[in-house]
Amino acid sequence: MTRICLVGRDSTSVAGAGLSRVAAGRHEMVVASDERAAHVEMSQVTLAEGPCLEAIATFRPYLEPDLTSPQARERWPLFAPSALDHGVHAAFAFPLITGGVAVGALDLYATSPGSLGREEVENALMLAGLAAIAVDQNAGATEIAGVGIGVEPAEPWAHSAVVHNATGVVAEQLGIDVDEAFLRLRGVAFATDRPLADVARAVIAREIRVESWAENE
Repeated sequence: MTRICLVGRDSTSVAGAGLSRVAAGRHEMVVASDERAAHVEMSQVTLAEGPCLEAIATFRPYLEPDLTSPQARERWPLFAPSALDHGVHAAFAFPLITGGVAVGALDLYATSPGSLGREEVENALMLAGLAAIAVDQNAGATEIAGVGIGVEPAEPWAHSAVVHNATGVVAEQLGIDVDEAFLRLRGVAFATDRPLADVARAVIAREIRVESWAENE
């Protein structure tokens, strides 16, 4: 999960990233890319304010490009000043959704005001999908009661035969379903900056093995 934060930070125009989860009805920080991100992540947890909670509650990304704006200060009278005190001027939260529930959020923090680009948002959404699997498997049962919503997983059949075959290999190796296997395959391709088909061929040739998220990761 630390690697997800680091990739999230390095693949977007932000200075830091953090992950939080909802476990046994309690919101808690999981990990952050650096000390500043950890401070801001913990502020959302302890103050019960911020885009992270908005994303978890609504099942949608919550993007705040300017924490100095009157709207941000009015919405988060405690969190916004705290984030600014730590040099964070924009915050972007992406919900972690798995099994029809939001199990946490991936947060990106920028040191200057401004919006994320379209490709940056798409990258963050993909990383949030990977983080959802990791958080869900490491946290056990997590839920927000009374909320029922589903998400459509990326379908491996929409890609080439080699990707389809590699997805099956990963699913069998790790004992997971094909949707999770496909997300992990995409994660390896993204993290290594390789085309998905190249990674798939390497998996089939047993040149690489997609990692399992163990309890201690």
